[in-house]
Amino acid sequence: MIDVAIAIDGEAVNVTLTTTAAGSYNDDGDFIQGAPTSATIRAAIQPVKGNQLMDMPEGIRTEAGWMLWSRSAVAVDDQIISGGIVYRILFAWPRLEGGFYRAALGRLTK
Repeated sequence: MIDVAIAIDGEAVNVTLTTTAAGSYNDDGDFIQGAPTSATIRAAIQPVKGNQLMDMPEGIRTEAGWMLWSRSAVAVDDQIISGGIVYRILFAWPRLEGGFYRAALGRLTK
C-alpha cells in the first residue's frame, strides 16, 4: 500500500492557510466576527479530475476545480493562498488513519 503522506510531502509547496476564529456576541447583542489567523503550511494543489468530483456533494461539484492534499489540518471555509491565487475550502475529507487531509477548493480570485 502506498504511503500517501510521503507522496504529499514530495509534491507539497508552502501555501498560506487563513482560518477565522468563531465569532461571538457582545453585551449589546451585536455579532462580532472572529479574527482571521494565517499560517504557512505545506500542501499539494492539483486540478480536480472527473472521478474525484463523484466523491463530493452535488452542490460543490460545480464550484470545485482543485484538490488540496496536506498533512496539516484544514476545514471548510478556510482560505488557501498559493501563487497569488486565493481558494476557499468547499469540502474536506480528514484521513486521520493516513495522516493527511484532502479538500476540494473553489477559486476566489481570477
